[in-house]
Amino acid sequence: MYIVIAGIVFGQESQERILQLKSGDRLSGTLVSENDSSIVLQTSFGEVLVLKSSIKPQSITIYLKDGNIVSGDIISNIEGNFVLNTTFGRVTIDKNNIDRTSEAGATLPGTQKQEEFYYGNERLIDIFFDPTGYTMEKGSIYFSGLSWGVALSENVDVSSSYWRYFMADLNVRPKFRLAKMGDVESEQSFAVGFHLHTAGHTGKQKIVNANIPRYDPYGGAIISYEMTKQWESVGNGEDSFLWTELFAAVTTSNLKSDKQGRISYHAGASVILHRVATMPRIWLAFDSDITSRFKIIGQVYYDAFQPSFKELTQDRVNDNPFDLDFGFVYAHNENLRFGIHFQPYIILFYFKF
Repeated sequence: MYIVIAGIVFGQESQERILQLKSGDRLSGTLVSENDSSIVLQTSFGEVLVLKSSIKPQSITIYLKDGNIVSGDIISNIEGNFVLNTTFGRVTIDKNNIDRTSEAGATLPGTQKQEEFYYGNERLIDIFFDPTGYTMEKGSIYFSGLSWGVALSENVDVSSSYWRYFMADLNVRPKFRLAKMGDVESEQSFAVGFHLHTAGHTGKQKIVNANIPRYDPYGGAIISYEMTKQWESVGNGEDSFLWTELFAAVTTSNLKSDKQGRISYHAGASVILHRVATMPRIWLAFDSDITSRFKIIGQVYYDAFQPSFKELTQDRVNDNPFDLDFGFVYAHNENLRFGIHFQPYIILFYFKF
């Protein structure tokens, strides 16, 4: 049986191959034989001859830990190495030396055309507003609706909430990646940092007891008081003293078994040190690539100083400090990202250069 197949050869194990067709189809099987012009695979429906001349190359850019960047077409990905055809010839790259990769892209899983990609277009440095174990890529700059940031190196970035400048809060948030281990298949990253503020409110709230007056519906006079709980801001715009937030986060990111992106897990803790209160926060989160551009995000967190969206909209108080958040981030192009999530603030977007 002879079939002309266009694709790219990937090795799941030393004798396994997955072939990507130019038509968008895929074929997988066990390697039977290989020569300079063809490959023979044993598939679930018999032996198939694949002509190498019709194999579609998949482009990739590999960012190495030593700062080098190599681009080319993937020849194979077996036994812990990438083999690329580059402008300066064939090169073999050990996966242990790779920091990240950038592929040409992929379609939705479940469609016929499924090109492998090892990293999505966005490696999150924050889960909504909580830091991850990652820092920005060296030389990157971003602007969002609330903040800006710049990477000073692969291990250090600095950001700031520029909207707070209008409240005389000249704030800065340096973040330091202390460790990064693993390879393309599985990697771990650990970062710490702080957010120093010179003035202004914290964005946090605390539960206080309050006497709410009840009025006579006819005369307008106060007839009684009702003791209730309500949210009250910690700090205000007129504050002019220093306060800071300390944080630490760790990220574990694993390549999916079908090589359709990654699933990453994040854990972190922070504490705001303010004259009025000390406010801790703990979170666990994940993000999963659906396509190279589309990423879903989920989070559970402990924070006794953050009312939920329901509490804010319904003017109510819930003493439960645990809550959930869920949403997505979409890379519209190389520069613009936007997303939606459940907890305030609901819409997020930023430009990255």
